Amino acid sequence: MEILRYKSDVWGQRILEGASWDLIWVFAAAAVVFIVFHALYTHRNLKRRQNDE
Repeated sequence: MEILRYKSDVWGQRILEGASWDLIWVFAAAAVVFIVFHALYTHRNLKRRQNDE
């Protein structure tokens, strides 16, 4: 599985063509995990601030 895809241009130099779509689920899952943990962290801090007042 290639993470990055390369090709050769007209002068024979190797150039980056793009990223592989094979790992898109990894980044989507990481984004979901980040959003959930951020929501829990924010909710916890808001409760703590309300209790301090």
